[in-house]
Amino acid sequence: MRLFALVSAAMLADLASFALIVPVVGIGAESNGIMARNYAEIGILGVAALKVVCTITILLLVARCSRPDFRRIAAGLGMTLGLVGLAGNLTALLR
Repeated sequence: MRLFALVSAAMLADLASFALIVPVVGIGAESNGIMARNYAEIGILGVAALKVVCTITILLLVARCSRPDFRRIAAGLGMTLGLVGLAGNLTALLR
């Protein structure tokens, strides 16, 4: 259960930082073309919807791991994705 919370927190941190930083620096700073296009066409709700789908998919993959060590590795990869997104957003703010 703790792994699910950690993955969710990392993804939420990515989304929250995106929502706070993109209006300040502009969508041109986003390096993920899918998110940039979605934001330009739909707005932050489109980005949030994609992030929720990604988070649920990662959590389902973590849950399907039968071995605890594989589950930790899968959760670690999911957390890494969220934290890399957070770092990218913070980097865009510092430019």
